[in-house]
Amino acid sequence: MITVTYVSVDNVRKRRQFKTLTGASRWAREWIGNHPEIGMGYAVSGDGVGTIYVSGATLEQLFPSK
Repeated sequence: MITVTYVSVDNVRKRRQFKTLTGASRWAREWIGNHPEIGMGYAVSGDGVGTIYVSGATLEQLFPSK
């Protein structure tokens, strides 16, 4: 099971669980875009408003560079 958590600067929190990497990646990209800044354990949208955390997969799997 892959758990993806979205947190915004105004403290909006959303968490979803997925059985597939495809579904998890699609949902994460809807919230912070296709090319976020990837840090140590989190990915941040280009405008800095939203952050994604993931367990059960890696950020590189959710946001491949290709």
